[in-house]
Amino acid sequence: MNTKKEQPMSITCKSVNIHFDNDIYLNQVNLTLPEKKIVLLLGPSGSGKTALFNRLCGLEKPVNPDARIYWFDYPVSDLKDANKVRSQYISMIFSFYYFVHSLSVEDNIVLPAVMRGESTRKIRQKLDCLISTFSFDGNLQNNLDLKIMMKKPIARLSNGQKELVSIARAFMLDTPYVFADEMLRSFNRSTEQIIWKKLLSDNLGIGKTRGLFWITHKERLTKDDNIHRILTIENQTIKEVEGDQKNNFDHSAIT
Repeated sequence: MNTKKEQPMSITCKSVNIHFDNDIYLNQVNLTLPEKKIVLLLGPSGSGKTALFNRLCGLEKPVNPDARIYWFDYPVSDLKDANKVRSQYISMIFSFYYFVHSLSVEDNIVLPAVMRGESTRKIRQKLDCLISTFSFDGNLQNNLDLKIMMKKPIARLSNGQKELVSIARAFMLDTPYVFADEMLRSFNRSTEQIIWKKLLSDNLGIGKTRGLFWITHKERLTKDDNIHRILTIENQTIKEVEGDQKNNFDHSAIT
């Protein structure tokens, strides 16, 4: 009888430094992102958050040779190799919009699944699920309805519509983790709350079947009961906000 317990899977980094020229932004970052958890990272502009995002996503190589990054059981070392397997582990929502402007909204959304070689049937099922999830019938946000946008060219979209397309695209693949940089920044508070509720639905699995690492300036999320962990950047290090600290969080530190 095999009594060996399965080890929990996580995204991890060890001894990662972030610096530009002679300026150190983050020093010896050791971080574990547990599976199926929602983790926030808050910090002031220019503190190295997006640079860390790029390192964790295998888009940029750590500057120090002793740094280690793992996507669950996969060691991220060579960036070209990471490009080949990234879609098995993580999806990304960037702070800037990256689209193929010659393609329609629909074709941009399904592109990751097409490039991964998913079947036409599976792509259609996933796309229908996203269209259903991001339906705003009867709400003031109906201009964000994915179904209405499907055949539009990217150039005709508002910033809010572009962000929603970026979010939908990240969920075309059943990756165990989603990395998001400044997600929901394009919306007013009421629309943000509606979309956040949709992101937490069973259809997308955030906090249930997949994890979310979210870089944000939205300090009010520190009081959201759906968030499992809150991290901040202080003195070039990442610290966790725990217990009563959440209620007394110093929001001035992230502005």
